[in-house]
Amino acid sequence: MTRATSTALSSNPTKLAMEIVFKAPNAVTDPYPYYRRLRELAPRCRLTFDQGVALMLTSYDDCHFALTSPHMTHGEQRPRLGDHRGQGKPRTMMYMDGEPHARQRGLVAKALTPRRVGALKDSVAALVDELLDGLEKRIGPGGGEVELVDAFTFRLPVAVIGRLVGVPDTDWEMLRTLTRRASASLEMLAPPDVLRASDEALQEMEDYFGDLLRKRQAEPRDDLMSALAHVEENGERLAASEITAVTVLLFGAGFQTATDAIGNGVTALAANPDQERRLREHPELLKSATEELLRYENPPHLLGRYVHDDTVWPDGTELKAGQHLLIMLGAANRDPARFDDPERLDLGRFAVPEPPAQTLSFAWGPHHCLGIHLARMELQLAYQGLLSRFSKIEVLDEELKWRESNFRGLHELNVRLTPA
Repeated sequence: MTRATSTALSSNPTKLAMEIVFKAPNAVTDPYPYYRRLRELAPRCRLTFDQGVALMLTSYDDCHFALTSPHMTHGEQRPRLGDHRGQGKPRTMMYMDGEPHARQRGLVAKALTPRRVGALKDSVAALVDELLDGLEKRIGPGGGEVELVDAFTFRLPVAVIGRLVGVPDTDWEMLRTLTRRASASLEMLAPPDVLRASDEALQEMEDYFGDLLRKRQAEPRDDLMSALAHVEENGERLAASEITAVTVLLFGAGFQTATDAIGNGVTALAANPDQERRLREHPELLKSATEELLRYENPPHLLGRYVHDDTVWPDGTELKAGQHLLIMLGAANRDPARFDDPERLDLGRFAVPEPPAQTLSFAWGPHHCLGIHLARMELQLAYQGLLSRFSKIEVLDEELKWRESNFRGLHELNVRLTPA
């Protein structure tokens, strides 16, 4: 397994930033040298697009500020095409701000409680065992080769979010395909045809979950869809259209980011055998290890914000309204100003009495990931299961097949597994 990054990066920050934005092959394979170089040359790199001026941010403090400042909006970052029905309004709270966002998020949080997530732990552990049983049977007692994304890193998250929401397992594969088409609109500079196809997939998902909602309203079950249909606070309830939009968002985010995170974590451990051995010998490091793997290879690498009124950066520098901000989470998580020796994988980094800064892997501020507790639990159980079942996990791909996306993840991951 190798990384094919160029050893001679440009000294022109604009060129570096554009290679990141337009997915130059080396920047896709290994973006971290680009982030490091850009942070040294121009931590707020100014870019000009048809949509206006954008600043690419690569420092932790700037990224954290952009995610938490009340002077930023997320809504202006949504695709401007509208949808295929000619409507341009936000269809998900991902692109809402202020009171509408707070109202909807608060109601969803009342349904997606820590109790509901905690109650899933035994079920998730059973799903991990079930999938790993299938892998062991498939490779035999002597071990064998398997493509891990399809066999495990996708199947576990889609089963978890599917059962949480209340989606029949016969529909998981169909929703996986639709989710990937719908999420294409999140990519920077997506062309109109991609946006239209994305919107059509989104409409199909909304229709599907609208039908599921009607079934749960008629016959409630112990699932999130039923809970969303009946949640109430101070007389406020979610409209049917809001419930379907929220469910689409939770389903898509719940399986794709977890799929990527598990695969990214496996590759990071394989590339750092000393740390993999450390975790096998010290399973009490599992919680810290999960957080460190998310810091080291987190799936979301780029988020957007729009500056809606004049403000100042934490260092006092002026920040004018009307600019777009490209928040490079993958760069922030490796900022040496916040993390000692950030290019090194250290599974005990968050197990010390005074751990370092919180990672930005789940964003921050008003749009902080709603499913953070579920994601951490799922990842911990996945890593624990893989390491306990297999004494050796060898990555076979000479060059890892990373997706050209703002979300870092693998198309596939071919491994050789040796049962413990």
